[in-house]
Amino acid sequence: MMPSAPLDTVQIQEEKLHDNIVIGVCLSLVGGFLDAYSYLLKGKVFANAQTGNLVLLFISAANGELHKFLKYIIPIVTFAFGIFISEFLKSKHYVKNYTRMTTVLVFEVLVIAAIGLIGTSFQHDIINSVISFIAALQVANFDKVDGNPIATTMITGNLKSSMINLAKYRAVKDIKYLHSFFKYLLIIASFGIGVMIGFTTIKYYAEKSILLCELFIIIAFVMLQREERLV
Repeated sequence: MMPSAPLDTVQIQEEKLHDNIVIGVCLSLVGGFLDAYSYLLKGKVFANAQTGNLVLLFISAANGELHKFLKYIIPIVTFAFGIFISEFLKSKHYVKNYTRMTTVLVFEVLVIAAIGLIGTSFQHDIINSVISFIAALQVANFDKVDGNPIATTMITGNLKSSMINLAKYRAVKDIKYLHSFFKYLLIIASFGIGVMIGFTTIKYYAEKSILLCELFIIIAFVMLQREERLV
């Protein structure tokens, strides 16, 4: 009988499941698309960029537009709740990383399908809160590419990390930092391309344009299955 792999080795292998750059690119495309979708179609609210919502919240408060409070606070709260749920599940060691991540992708596919098909039946606040929740699940559960921490629903942290790696390469001339720099640039560019795709498809397909995100998520799902078979 072959000896079982040490627990630490198994955990490291599982952690590498979401390291694939293709998964990071696909989910960054989704992240950019969802921000464009919620901003252009759902009352100029950012689904992912909660800093933007916080800025708009306090601008509205300063202008005395307190009726807009819920419009901006709801996605902030639901995003925070999504992060909390994700971290809670991560702390439960009986929930494998693979199971948790595949569940997130399947849930995201189902929710986006519902938004695309029946989303017009609901108020903007409800749709924005749901999108913020799935964005939080995505960013919390798919947070690395080749060992580098990333965010697939915003670019500020990625931009910072890209410049840190470029500076480190300039200082020590270690090629791994240059590779990381370009990977961050790819993730940032993917987010921006997702915004452009969202803007373009929204002009033609309105609310149903969000269904295009299904393609990117399915590709990420397939890559995740492939990585699981390699473990």
